Amino acid sequence: MSNTYGFDFLRKEHLDESVIDDHEPHRPTDVLLPGSPGLSTEELFLQAQNKPDLEKQFDILNFLQKHREAGGLAPSVIYKSTGIDLELDTKVAAMLKNNPKIHVDQWPDPENPALKVPHYSYQATYPNVRDRATLLAQINREFNGVPMRHLLDAYQEAEVAADISALVTAGDVIAVQNSEDKDKILFPRGEPFLVELDGLIAIPRPNETKSEDTDNREKVPPETVYVETDVDPCPQIRRGEAVQVGGQWFRVSSAVKAGLPLSEQPSRAQAPLSVVSLQDLSKRNEVEGYIRPLDSKTLPLDAPLTENAEKNVRAAREARERLLRLAHGRTGGVAQQLLGSHAHASNPMSMAASFAGSVTTTRKRPTAKASTTSATKKQVSKEELEKAASDPSLSLYQHARRHGCTKDVREMYLKTRSLVPESDQDLYKLLLQHKLIEPDEQLRRKRLGKASNVDQQGKPKKRRYYERKNQRWTNTHLEGTDIGTLLALAQEKQKQGKSVGDGGM
Repeated sequence: MSNTYGFDFLRKEHLDESVIDDHEPHRPTDVLLPGSPGLSTEELFLQAQNKPDLEKQFDILNFLQKHREAGGLAPSVIYKSTGIDLELDTKVAAMLKNNPKIHVDQWPDPENPALKVPHYSYQATYPNVRDRATLLAQINREFNGVPMRHLLDAYQEAEVAADISALVTAGDVIAVQNSEDKDKILFPRGEPFLVELDGLIAIPRPNETKSEDTDNREKVPPETVYVETDVDPCPQIRRGEAVQVGGQWFRVSSAVKAGLPLSEQPSRAQAPLSVVSLQDLSKRNEVEGYIRPLDSKTLPLDAPLTENAEKNVRAAREARERLLRLAHGRTGGVAQQLLGSHAHASNPMSMAASFAGSVTTTRKRPTAKASTTSATKKQVSKEELEKAASDPSLSLYQHARRHGCTKDVREMYLKTRSLVPESDQDLYKLLLQHKLIEPDEQLRRKRLGKASNVDQQGKPKKRRYYERKNQRWTNTHLEGTDIGTLLALAQEKQKQGKSVGDGGM
């Protein structure tokens, strides 16, 4: 395809091949359409002659989608890669112009700026979605849900699918399987409710590998797919539920076949779309055997920890050891809550301040035998203790986290929920039986009435007095008297919006 005006000689004389514009029609680095490797432009052109217009449109649409990073592409680039000449196939060009997935711009020809050449680019359903952050922001705006297939063309399909899978795994979005078209509908999560699991987590040492020698267990599993804990996690979390370790989200491993990711496991062993489960996975998985055991000291993960997650877990362990050295073995009171293995919901900053104050106030004064100078060196300041106790690693990465209450708390609630009476009369009798209310206390409290002298914020209303229109004095015989003077003053105050009682009117 030559230039319309025949100015092909300008390409070598006026264009620098070392700095080629991304939108240049004839660039030597054009990529051929996948599926037709090694074919020349003439061979592609001959193949395209036998295709219907709809198939030609599909080929161009597929080509533009795979090369969306290049921006708008000229017809010459499309011709070299697909064999479809849009200058000859005017019908296909019109179809592309009316296609909502195609955006057409008129750009100057590099060889002849006075000539406008159409450039075609792929138009995604959500053009503002370019990465995981913008993907999450778009889902959060879709209160009625958005199908997953509408987001796959935002950028590279494999990257979009991986980002959506990561968001579902972490519980940042809610995914629901559509039984009709087998597609996933994504909804915004809203404010998450995270709780810590009991037990201090640690990364196993390289020489500490699982020694189980069963047929279906991994012989030497990577140490990064396990974390150690000093409290049994089994009563707190199920297989397939979401768990956060070192700031990274995982699913508790439920794999039964080695070498396959959790998404490619049998359906009975796949993690659910929800981050929590009300029942365990299939009993057949236990008969066949999980490849990564979940026991009293081990929490298996469905993927290896990243380098950053391992760094966070080790930083939390080092911060705890440093705090233990400064505390000099103190374990009671706030120290028990701060340094213990069980999770808590207290404010980290207030706990750090209380811990520093409790440790420094219990230090003994130096005895006569001890040197005051050496005792001063051993003394740890309150600021140093508070700084060590308020290390962010302690509150963020010392324990594993999960969505919602733990498994044992949920089971306790479900078992006792039926014991709570539904009728008000039964509830009233039960409260009386346990002496939670007084015998003469009414079943229903009287509804508080709204005060008429206050506004919606509870502030006193400002009364305003307005003079009636065309209002005149009728007691003209009082003018010039003491009473008339008082009435005149009252009327003046009324005009100013001040309260004067009845105003003497």
